[in-house]
Amino acid sequence: MSNRFRSQRCPYCDESLTSDAMNIKEGVALCPSCGKLSRLSELTTSNRPIEEILEQPPSGCLITSTGHVVIATVSLRSLAGFVFPAGFALIWNGLTSVFVLQAIAGLHANLIGPLPDWFPAAGLKDGRHEVNGGPMELGMTMYFCVFLIPFVTIGTVIAGIAIMNLIGKVEVIINEFDSYVATVIGFVRWKKTFDPKEVRAVEFGTAAWQSEGMSNRVIEIKSDRIVKFGSMLQSDRMEWLHAVLRKLLLPQNEDRNISTFPKLTWLSRKPL
Repeated sequence: MSNRFRSQRCPYCDESLTSDAMNIKEGVALCPSCGKLSRLSELTTSNRPIEEILEQPPSGCLITSTGHVVIATVSLRSLAGFVFPAGFALIWNGLTSVFVLQAIAGLHANLIGPLPDWFPAAGLKDGRHEVNGGPMELGMTMYFCVFLIPFVTIGTVIAGIAIMNLIGKVEVIINEFDSYVATVIGFVRWKKTFDPKEVRAVEFGTAAWQSEGMSNRVIEIKSDRIVKFGSMLQSDRMEWLHAVLRKLLLPQNEDRNISTFPKLTWLSRKPL
């Protein structure tokens, strides 16, 4: 959903704000409902109240609480996001593998010895890979290997994106002693830690990379460090996770109670 169809909302009472409530020059907004002043960067962007977003989580979204730990999990699974990268990776890596096998054949022949007859590389003669009627020397082989690096890298990245859109997920673990955001594929996870007691804002930001000429949104947790994540999340899942984190981490949201929503008592005691 495009931002032009979304409304700006007060970060304190979650009421929708009109342009009259915003002072662009000063960079602040005054909510007519609760009377509180906030920076424009603190405003949330959504057409739905936070309670509605939290009570109607999209598919693939789950929040669990175990004692003093809350875990918000959002799936990256997307059929459309998997099919195209998977098809592209299959074709690209299939073509690249032909040249990779030739590079392996050249390295083996120059560093170890003749290749066995069953090795699946084209242009083999007497166990050695030939180029222009002669065996590929070590110098040419090394140059060929360096030349293939960007092609192998592209194929690996595209394959990784396909796998991410099939089995990947984003987890936000909020623990009094160890809080972090993790992007997970199977048993592999990339972690970014933050201090939940130092969180001053949870906002939408802009990813460094672009797709189809438009910037992609990310979630930003501004704490002892700025943690950016979630660029591959679908828009409804990102909106839900953004609402969850604001509800959990920002004290101004504590007056909006949802009976089924977990509470972090150790975090709620931090001074405003």
